[in-house]
Amino acid sequence: MLSRVADSLYWMARNIERTESNARILDVHLTQMVETSSEDLLDGKHWQIMFEACSTKDELEKLQNNADAQDEDYIRYLAFHTDNLNSIYSCVRVARENARQSRDHLPNELFEVWNDLYLFTIQAEQEIFSIHHLRTFLHKVKLTCLTAQGIIESGMSRSVAYRMLKIGKWLERAEKTARILNVVCEQTRETQLLYKGDDYYAWLSALRMLNGYEAYLKVNRPKMDPKTILTFLITDESFPRSIHYNINHVRSAIDLLENAKIAHYSSELYYALENLKNEFDEMSIQELNSDDMLAFLNTFQNKCNEIGQIFSKTYYLIEPVGTQRQTQLSEFTQQPMKEKASSMKYRIEHTNIFDYDSWVDQSMNSIRLKPRTDECQRLLSYRTDITPVALTKEHVDIWGNSVESFFIADHHKHLEVKATSVVSIQKSPWIHRIDYSPEMHAIFHSELFSNHYLAYLSNTSYTYLTPEQMEQVDKDLGQMANPVQYAIDVMGYLFNRFTYDGSSTNVSTKAVESFDLKKGVCQDIAHVMLGILRNKHIPARYVSGYLYVGENSALVGDAASHAWVEVMVPGIGWVGLDPTNNVEALENHIRVGVGRDYGDVSPVQGVYRGGNHKLDVKVSVSLIDQ
Repeated sequence: MLSRVADSLYWMARNIERTESNARILDVHLTQMVETSSEDLLDGKHWQIMFEACSTKDELEKLQNNADAQDEDYIRYLAFHTDNLNSIYSCVRVARENARQSRDHLPNELFEVWNDLYLFTIQAEQEIFSIHHLRTFLHKVKLTCLTAQGIIESGMSRSVAYRMLKIGKWLERAEKTARILNVVCEQTRETQLLYKGDDYYAWLSALRMLNGYEAYLKVNRPKMDPKTILTFLITDESFPRSIHYNINHVRSAIDLLENAKIAHYSSELYYALENLKNEFDEMSIQELNSDDMLAFLNTFQNKCNEIGQIFSKTYYLIEPVGTQRQTQLSEFTQQPMKEKASSMKYRIEHTNIFDYDSWVDQSMNSIRLKPRTDECQRLLSYRTDITPVALTKEHVDIWGNSVESFFIADHHKHLEVKATSVVSIQKSPWIHRIDYSPEMHAIFHSELFSNHYLAYLSNTSYTYLTPEQMEQVDKDLGQMANPVQYAIDVMGYLFNRFTYDGSSTNVSTKAVESFDLKKGVCQDIAHVMLGILRNKHIPARYVSGYLYVGENSALVGDAASHAWVEVMVPGIGWVGLDPTNNVEALENHIRVGVGRDYGDVSPVQGVYRGGNHKLDVKVSVSLIDQ
């Protein structure tokens, strides 16, 4: 699985879990407000527990500095405020965006259910505040989260996608449990020192916030003993929200991902998990005093957070920018959520018109005009209109391209094929920001990697360059050290070397010819770049699609279909480079077909019985949403 797909699945699962946890915490607080009549139990300490569990202490202080702030303001900030990256609304929105990007790997019902919650949350935020409306909203949130988990369990095969979702959920649960226990222990320590007793309501709330009250009572006496509660929520191996339970399941899922083998890139992760497991085996909470308990929870919470960071680093998942993980509770900032860039939506009309000199009585054609759907691009609608009318039969070729075939038996002198598509594009990784790590180097030079991408390492008649031409490239660029940077350098080199000229070449021109001509169209420049990269054993493929230029743009290549190159970066996936424009293929590039060269992705191919023909191609790409 590509790391950016795993990234979306991982953060979607974490935000779904965080949505439920924060909704449950807020609901418990509302219940406690109703059940408690003592003013001492409704002081600022309970808001502090809420904010340190669901947001940050600094954000609470900002609200407290406002003399006009009411209970409604605190609650709205935790539930709906867009400035709060951990509000319920923010968690729902980010989980939805990540689900949208990885929709091909998820049950359709999961996205539909979560999208309904997103729309419901927007509507709830606009309603006049009342406890009744808020409780209805929180009930809907918790029910949807449970439904989403049920869809995942009942509708997904136990694949890598499933494992990433479960690991995200378990890590989030472990961190949230450690966080809540840390906060409650810190806040109740003052009560213990002042009154020589335990804070009953705080520990009751801790169980309720972690949905463990009923499970706790089934195995323990109905007494809110802190050490017994901590033992239950930390070391119990059967309760689904205990830290021990979740870390064990994370370890088991990683064993399945790695076939229970420790590799050089995963050794740090295994070491951290084994270290935490040993602490579970050696710990005795009953023997700790309050000071030791607080120090232990501080250290323990940081170790849970550290495992999440190591996991993200191990599998090239993107840790959110600005994440701070401090060792002291007072300085700890909850990890912000992963959110992706917004998408672009395009409408594409591609028309091919054939006019024949004489009557054609039979023609057999294949078209590749249907845009792809993958991690960074989603096809929203597609239709073909063929004149004379013909039925199409669709199949997927060896390269994963959609191919439609049709046969026309009637006599005709005019053939028109029009394809209309609506596509949503999400930015792919910025290749300039990719750090070529030792792990990438090891994968790149492995035999398994070469065998897997052998088709994209072998030159074809379109992409072949002579040894003398490659010597010229080496003289101009130097030897390759970093394949990622080398691919970028080749793109800039060809951009400066070639003149864009549509009259100098045709669809049959080979790279060996256009290299010496130093001019051509996007097809020619892409073929030359493929020849150079494959000579350096860099897997690269030809991409055919469309380019959105827009107003006042220096980009070229939108008059018809466009062509560029994609490079396989270990752990990241296929990354697009457009040597015609010297830019990365990001949100302006719409992919239709991929292959070894132009011959694998030609938009229209066919045979007919008749005279000569003239071809007119019209392409229109318009931005309809951003």
